[in-house]
Amino acid sequence: MMKPKRIALLLILGLALLSGCRQPINNKTELKTNTTEIITLLKSQRTQLESINTAYEKLQQQLPQAQKKSPNTNLLTDKNSRVYQLNQTATTSYQTSQDNLKKLASINTRLKDTAAQKVSNLPNSAILKLNQSLHIIQLDHESLEKFMEAYQKDQTELFKSAPDLINDDSDELNVLISQSNQYLGAVSQELEIYQVNLNSSLSRAEELLTAVK
Repeated sequence: MMKPKRIALLLILGLALLSGCRQPINNKTELKTNTTEIITLLKSQRTQLESINTAYEKLQQQLPQAQKKSPNTNLLTDKNSRVYQLNQTATTSYQTSQDNLKKLASINTRLKDTAAQKVSNLPNSAILKLNQSLHIIQLDHESLEKFMEAYQKDQTELFKSAPDLINDDSDELNVLISQSNQYLGAVSQELEIYQVNLNSSLSRAEELLTAVK
């Protein structure tokens, strides 16, 4: 059994590590490094969102022509299909965007703590503006996540049903495609809003970096 003193020591070390992650930025060099990382992450995020939108738009265009060429195939699960490849591109880009956001959220927590400290030699107003802007894109990402889940669920059902419907030459497939297009329209609209706020965050980050130099 672990001794009480050792348990206490481990708890203290754990708390120290956690508090270290939350420590405010207290000098210009550190602020410059963090702001530069934010700019890199925001630019990557912009690229990932563009990739998602482009891949999904191309994917939607594959139906019904691609289904007619492979009438008995679920194109979304067929690794040789263009639909599958485009979906993988979108999925990979979305995962990267989520990873980027986690890193941005971690840095933004420190920015918030830094702004609260009001360190005299730091551009506190610019820090606060960036902090607020990054918080907005976090909210954008949460909204995007909901739209993405709805679209992906509908997409799965569409491609699962498509082989039977294309063989039956049914108008129902066109109805399902139209429905899927509506879901994608909602995703695209959210991506557009996200991109606008992303560009705003990038401008705020660049302004902060200039203020630090």
